[in-house]
Amino acid sequence: MKHASMKVAMAALAFAAACAPEPTAPDMSALTPRASQAVVPSAGTVVYNNIPSPLPGNVPSQGYQCCQTAELGDYVALAGTARRARSATVLMSSWSLHSNYPTMDVAGYTHPITLNIYNVNTSGPTPALGALIGTVTQSFLIPWRPAADPTCPGGTAWRATGGSCYNGFAFTIEFDLRTLALTLPNEFIFGVAFNTNSWGYQPIGQPGPYESLNVGFANVGGAAVPPSVGVDVEPDAAFWNTGVAAWYSDGGAAGFSIFRRDTGWLDYPPAVRFNTIALAASAADCKNGGWQSLARADGSGFTNQGDCVSYTRNGK
Repeated sequence: MKHASMKVAMAALAFAAACAPEPTAPDMSALTPRASQAVVPSAGTVVYNNIPSPLPGNVPSQGYQCCQTAELGDYVALAGTARRARSATVLMSSWSLHSNYPTMDVAGYTHPITLNIYNVNTSGPTPALGALIGTVTQSFLIPWRPAADPTCPGGTAWRATGGSCYNGFAFTIEFDLRTLALTLPNEFIFGVAFNTNSWGYQPIGQPGPYESLNVGFANVGGAAVPPSVGVDVEPDAAFWNTGVAAWYSDGGAAGFSIFRRDTGWLDYPPAVRFNTIALAASAADCKNGGWQSLARADGSGFTNQGDCVSYTRNGK
């Protein structure tokens, strides 16, 4: 099978058809101690987002076990100026049924997934993977795909509220990036990696529902969803690690089973959202409502202007 056709076939497997501001607090000289206030995490600012909205019941997706994949990602450019990494939300697709794993929790199963962030090497004729600058692994609850509706074509898909039938179930996971204390570059490459029975950087060696866990594409109705925030720097390219040389656009000439640039992904960009935070650096930053969009170095937000000013003065 030709390379482009293979990508379309892989994606098609995962897609079933029918598819007023708060008043500014005064700058008080006597500030209420932070310890007496409830401090909530700042959600930050969206600097890149190509996750479809509203989210359909399922999207085309990249299988890891079926398609001998260890990592998949993309080269993105961020909007705005806030660069302290806050969170990354990744679109996933679950194909496993609870009925196939009846001894497991009805809510789903837990699986570790890794997000890697790399610099971009622009020294050559095409962008290449640079140094790893941040990595985080978290365990997520993976929901089961809804049970089959016999009235759907073939009787194996599930039926969403709107009436469409799907073979997988789209959902998102959110990585907390605050512990990285990472200032993101304006452009970088991200990769999503996890292990399955016989694939991944450290295969599990046991069958399980994670064999039917995929990374979702920003694709609705067969066409790519462009970023609503930020830029997909090379819309036709993605970064991929597959063990099948022939599936790379160059037939594996530049290597296989390595995470590298690949073309032919125009309609199938991995779907992700990155949130960043701007750190409070001075009392002036906190005034005129500025405290509402700022955060401490640990990512926590401020309860009011005074709380923000106090942090810039004494770090607490």
